[in-house]
Amino acid sequence: MAKRIDRLGDALYRELLKCAAVRNWPGTTHKEVPIVEVRRCFGEVYQRREGDDGVTAMIRASLSVLVERQLVAPVKATDLERIDLPTKVKLVPTAAKTPKIVPPMPRWHRLLYDLEDFWPTVTDKQRVRYVAINRWLLSNPDTATIVPLRERALEIFSLFGAEEDFESPEKALDGMRTGPLFGDQERLLHLLRAVATPPPLLSRQLLEEVTPSHLTRVGEGDLLLVVENSATWWSIVKALPALHNLGHIAWGLGASFISSIRSIADNHEIRRIRYFGDLDLSGLRIPDSARRTASVEGLPSVRPAVNLYAELFALGRSWRANDKAVDRARARELVGWLPAEHHDAAVRLLTEGRRIAQEWVGYRHLGQTSKWHADLM
Repeated sequence: MAKRIDRLGDALYRELLKCAAVRNWPGTTHKEVPIVEVRRCFGEVYQRREGDDGVTAMIRASLSVLVERQLVAPVKATDLERIDLPTKVKLVPTAAKTPKIVPPMPRWHRLLYDLEDFWPTVTDKQRVRYVAINRWLLSNPDTATIVPLRERALEIFSLFGAEEDFESPEKALDGMRTGPLFGDQERLLHLLRAVATPPPLLSRQLLEEVTPSHLTRVGEGDLLLVVENSATWWSIVKALPALHNLGHIAWGLGASFISSIRSIADNHEIRRIRYFGDLDLSGLRIPDSARRTASVEGLPSVRPAVNLYAELFALGRSWRANDKAVDRARARELVGWLPAEHHDAAVRLLTEGRRIAQEWVGYRHLGQTSKWHADLM
């Protein structure tokens, strides 16, 4: 009987390993297996013979063999049946953990010396951000102007980061709230010479939020400018010239503009609509869809902010897009909304699966040129 129990223990262990492998167990940590799963695995290998005890007793005997061999470890709690079984068992690691390789530490900028103590223990996600920020600081960047955090992130992580590490460089610091540096938002913003820009914020002009979608009065004109992303919304509001024909500027909240454009029907002051967004699949799909909604609803036509897009094509660096590349026919359909001189460049972006974030036209640049003011007239 002892030999039979040994063989059943071996068979049960092989079945448990097979099930764990299906669940991608690496073998380097303890793996918990509920007793119901142990019973199922035992059922795969057990064939009752004359003289055997009950199934529960045979499972307990087989597990005892595996415990003695230090292949599994039971938990103390039991199922409270007449013949007790643990509520679960733990498979003991079968493989050694791969030693954690700590990449070489960079030469730190003086403002980041304290990161040296944390370098061996921080996550890879944190490390690539520390390295990019450090390289940016060592490049002696222009920090005379405080800019929105996403604009600064775009500058840092697109210039000093890699596409495989950052899906959207302008969003690389979104959600980074723990650990050295990132756990101290006040220090981070001071270090990067940046400002958090949860819209809406007041500019030097009197702003009046008139709808929940951040449609904001900035003047007495009949023109509405819609901006896809919040950082650029903030920058344009802050950089508005003294003279313009804007009545309102709205943060489009990404794809929300496709639906929220209907709210314009109640605002009889708006006679013209211009839009400025990312140069990517969704950024061009949004105004294309909104344009068709406006046509159905009898609203003013949605037209591109021509000069802002010209600045974006001139300044922006392309990056791998989250969206899949589209075929040339679909790309041509979407970019037809833009001025003709930008069609070929926009088609290349969409068919190659690339994008240009609108945050490239940032607060600092908007204050250095007046070309975009034509979009406000």
